[in-house]
Amino acid sequence: MKCFGLAISIAALFAGYLPAVQNAPPAADPILSPGAFSRIESDIPEFERLFLFIRSTLDRNKTVFRGRTGLIRGFASGTAYPQIWLRDAATIIPASRVLYPLPYLKSWLIEHLAIQKSDGELQDWLDSRGRADKNTTETDQETSALHAAAQIADLIGPAWLDEPLYGATLLARLERALLYVWNERRDDASGLIKGAHTIDWGDVEMEEPDQRAIYAGPGTHWTADIYDQAQFYRAAQALARMLRRKGNGAAAAPWDARADEIRRLSNRALWQEKRGFYRVHIHLTPLRHGFDEDTLFAMGGNVEAIDAGMTTLRQTGRILAAALARQKQYRISTVSGVLLPPYAKGVFRHPMVDDPYEYQNGGQWDWFGGKLVLALFRNGGPGPAETALLEIARKAIANNGLFEWDDPAGHGRGSPAFSGSAGSLARALIEGYYGLDVSADGLRIEPRLGKRRGAIHLFFPAAGRYAAYRYAFDADAGRIKMSWSSDWPVPALVRIPWPAGLEAALRDRFKVSLDGRATDFRVEPGFAGPVVIVQTEPGPHTLDIEFLKSR
Repeated sequence: MKCFGLAISIAALFAGYLPAVQNAPPAADPILSPGAFSRIESDIPEFERLFLFIRSTLDRNKTVFRGRTGLIRGFASGTAYPQIWLRDAATIIPASRVLYPLPYLKSWLIEHLAIQKSDGELQDWLDSRGRADKNTTETDQETSALHAAAQIADLIGPAWLDEPLYGATLLARLERALLYVWNERRDDASGLIKGAHTIDWGDVEMEEPDQRAIYAGPGTHWTADIYDQAQFYRAAQALARMLRRKGNGAAAAPWDARADEIRRLSNRALWQEKRGFYRVHIHLTPLRHGFDEDTLFAMGGNVEAIDAGMTTLRQTGRILAAALARQKQYRISTVSGVLLPPYAKGVFRHPMVDDPYEYQNGGQWDWFGGKLVLALFRNGGPGPAETALLEIARKAIANNGLFEWDDPAGHGRGSPAFSGSAGSLARALIEGYYGLDVSADGLRIEPRLGKRRGAIHLFFPAAGRYAAYRYAFDADAGRIKMSWSSDWPVPALVRIPWPAGLEAALRDRFKVSLDGRATDFRVEPGFAGPVVIVQTEPGPHTLDIEFLKSR
């Protein structure tokens, strides 16, 4: 609970912020040409509308103000929440990185680090008036800062982490923040990260009926939930990765070990083998409910565990199956239901969560539903994932925007333009359906369009580079053709999942050519069938996969 209660033109969006783009010679396909724009094309019109909603949501929440460290650029969490919240802002980056320049990615994070406490603790939010506060029931503020920093480092490299800030580098402050969680928010008996008894990933505790519900106090019931463990696991690995990239492997090793320890203890205390998902939490202080709390499927925490890389392939598959089964069982319009079944009426006293299916107590949150869809694309095959994403897109169209949360039928509730939804759905669409992602390590293209057609062009203002492709399946010719172009000076790893229904082609003959010539490739098993894999050098290329009839 926060403590305060269409399309736009590319030229206007980037005015005054982007460097001049060098025009390349005209190309036959404009979407493959260099350019400072981000756009998708799809034969699923709802996906194009969804991308416009993502763009307009960030535009509506864009904020600029003068802070302690200079001019702060970032995004409010929603039209009802004018502050810059750490957890929300970290979630926004997958969308903002293809629409806004570098200050919108990092200036707000530096401002948060500038008001860090001496023990490493960070605040939850800050605003244009110089105010800041923290919902102390939750334990994801410091870990969210690490997640944000890692995403920026993956995009522009780690050198910016050496920037000094009040006598310490940004990287040193980030490490201090995570040490605060390890030292101050870890339970001695279980070894797990602790937080108040809230709902899954939420920040409203049980006992208080008013604003006091977001602040831990003498009467707080403490728990260790899967969401906080996943957040710490991701943050510790991110910190270790950044330290290694700065050449400090010795400092990275303890964080790798801490991540492994949290993963091991989480699986021992929270994983339910018979049910196939993590329990919402264990109680660290005496408290007994008159019902079996372990039957509640906490989708938010479970999908965070998948997204953070905590789960095995088997665990991932079982969690995804549980999510789809619960959606059907409780008749929720999309996969975004965060707690199924919800807590019964009156278990929580605060009026925002005292009834089932409201707010964090079983409402639909695309903030986490988008991450679930991404996990489905990566681990469950394109069919269920495409269906899930289409359900969310149609819900957004019916509501004319991305709401903070929705009731079981899909009616929008809360803030009518919620940035966290935009960030997670951007990942589901860009990294999931289109399968396009870039970092300092390389360009990865894994279109999951199957027998459909589509194209995507992403410009990353912070890096000043672009990546684009066009994909088409021609059933009559028995052919997949994909062309891509990028000015990232890194190799491209191209993975083409077999379109559904073509698995039998493995028993026939097929050929793969790159730029008109036979090329080396390999075939690996995927979740929904074989995957053709090709590694290429930087630059524009065209890949053809031709299926030949048996002789």
